[in-house]
Amino acid sequence: MDSNNVKKDDNAIDMETARKLWIHCNSCFVHFIDKANIIFLLACQHVVCEKCVTANLGRTPNDAPTYTCPMCKKQVRGRQVNNALPTNLKDMFHPEPWKDGLPYDQISSFQKAHFNSLDQHIARKEREADKLDKDLELAKKICEKHYLEQHRLRMERKQLEFQVRAIAHQAQIRKEERRNRRTTSVPPIMKDEKSRSENPQKKRRSASMDPQKSAVTSFVHNNNHSFIL
Repeated sequence: MDSNNVKKDDNAIDMETARKLWIHCNSCFVHFIDKANIIFLLACQHVVCEKCVTANLGRTPNDAPTYTCPMCKKQVRGRQVNNALPTNLKDMFHPEPWKDGLPYDQISSFQKAHFNSLDQHIARKEREADKLDKDLELAKKICEKHYLEQHRLRMERKQLEFQVRAIAHQAQIRKEERRNRRTTSVPPIMKDEKSRSENPQKKRRSASMDPQKSAVTSFVHNNNHSFIL
């Protein structure tokens, strides 16, 4: 296959750009290649962006003669990282210092320190991501448990609502039955009149049947003795 016909990946990084990936703000870790912020090299060997560095004398970071380093808190001089850097400072960012006979130990030590800073930041972010993944998995399990519990409570509530409707229906039926019985039975007034009309007959019947109440006290008649009263 012809290499010229291979479609280039939009996310691919060329070697020239890859050699600059280690240049970053030591405070917020924004990359130099992103061109989002101006990057400064400070005399304390820290690299910081314009948003993280503090310019003294009330000036802006572009023209301030001194800066307060956010990493070591020292008052230091600084220069913007670009092609206008003095040669001795620009050489600190050389991708292959051994080829040009530059002080390799000094440059390598500077670059390794920033490589390590970036690696530590990446490792820290990976640990945070792992923790977030674990927290997310735990939260997912808790949500599933709560969902099942809410589903059980919803089913229980529906059952209780069904029972309440059934009880209310039975109560309505019994209420209708009592109302029907009252309408079909003898009214209380008629019952009272009937009972009053029956009471004298019951009293007379009971009086005739009771010998003590029906007996009449009479005179005792002794032998008749004739005499004039």
